Amino acid sequence: MSIESRVQRRFVSLDVFRGAAIVAMILVNNPGDAAAPFAQLRHSRWDGFTFADTIFPAFLWIAGLALTLSMEARMGRGDSRAALLGHAARRAAILIACGLFVEGFPYFDFAHYQYTGVLQKIAIAYFIACAICLYTDWRGRMLALIAIFAAYICFMLGVHVPECGAGPWSPACNAAKYFNDQLLAGHLWEASLGNDSDGVVGSIAAAASVLLGALAGRWFGRESQAAGGLPLAHVAGFALLLILAGLALSVWIPINKILWTPSYTLFMGGLSCAAFLAVFWLVEQRGAGRWLKPLEIFGMNALAAYILSRLGADVLKMHIHRWSIYHDLLLPLLPPTYASLAFACVNVLAVYVIVWCMYRMRIFVKL
Repeated sequence: MSIESRVQRRFVSLDVFRGAAIVAMILVNNPGDAAAPFAQLRHSRWDGFTFADTIFPAFLWIAGLALTLSMEARMGRGDSRAALLGHAARRAAILIACGLFVEGFPYFDFAHYQYTGVLQKIAIAYFIACAICLYTDWRGRMLALIAIFAAYICFMLGVHVPECGAGPWSPACNAAKYFNDQLLAGHLWEASLGNDSDGVVGSIAAAASVLLGALAGRWFGRESQAAGGLPLAHVAGFALLLILAGLALSVWIPINKILWTPSYTLFMGGLSCAAFLAVFWLVEQRGAGRWLKPLEIFGMNALAAYILSRLGADVLKMHIHRWSIYHDLLLPLLPPTYASLAFACVNVLAVYVIVWCMYRMRIFVKL
């Protein structure tokens, strides 16, 4: 058995946590009615956060942790840094291509084609973090994290938005929106208050979330295991430190997902670390993995599950002979808020059936 397979088999919690993030993402992204979901399943309009705002940074955090373990295993087999960087570049390119396809499907209106999206943001953040991790130890990664925060703050405070009198963290006058509008006008997704949460600046800033997962990875690697097991108290302390740092920084810089501010990054990194530690304890130390098998199956085909949920969302909303699942089955039975959640659960179930079949056939979409 290879080192990599031993790591993957030991940390089933990686797939469980990744699967939980994907399920939550599908629930948030595919309501029956965008105006009807529970408040915690809607993204915050601007400053602050809801449960929905914790999902994406958790996915990036786990990508950073998985990156550390995979890199350790592959370098242990003798792979060069150049080979690993090339693999990361190819993976990022494929993710961007998948993201562009998903955002254009099914009409592919090239005049107004949306260039930004979730998969594109993951690709950019992952590649930047991978390049940093390949050539630094944990101290270098910490310095890189601080450098990203410093560069981000200098950019947001230093770039003047013409004819705009509001503050640098406001919806209309922030530098990230101005830069995105100058670079990608007509090809953005206008999210909250005219800002694209997956724009260029936010995608680069999201690399910090991946780095936080990579920093936590030093406690889950082979060296830590060989030295006497996982130091749970250290990981818990790291999570608490990040949460407190995010809250302290929010006094000056708001917690804001759309802008992916440093306070948001730190706070969500702490929450992600704490949540994963709980999953790790349940699965790896208490043997609860069998009860969480559906989440593990989702996590083993996370990319396929996400793409299927995006491509299939409109299919489940189709009217067949003037009949639809949401309007003619769920709405007559349930209040709008619960009907919307039930429809999102139908999406989750439909995707699970497909990824379960893929699991049974040993088909795993890996980049």
